[in-house]
Amino acid sequence: MNRSISKQLGELFAHFQNLTDTFVQALIKRIEENSGGKNTFLKSISSFGNAYWKKYNEIKKSEKTDQ
Repeated sequence: MNRSISKQLGELFAHFQNLTDTFVQALIKRIEENSGGKNTFLKSISSFGNAYWKKYNEIKKSEKTDQ
């Protein structure tokens, strides 16, 4: 392995962050599907989550184009 330990750790943390993001996004979608508009609290969480993921993805895309 030619990569340094710090680079390997950085990549490991990036993969962990991506896994966490994917899990949370799936959880938010599940809440949205199961609430069916009945529970306003769950609907608010779902709306917040959707807005967050939309903006987060826009930021990630713009960072990739800036590099």
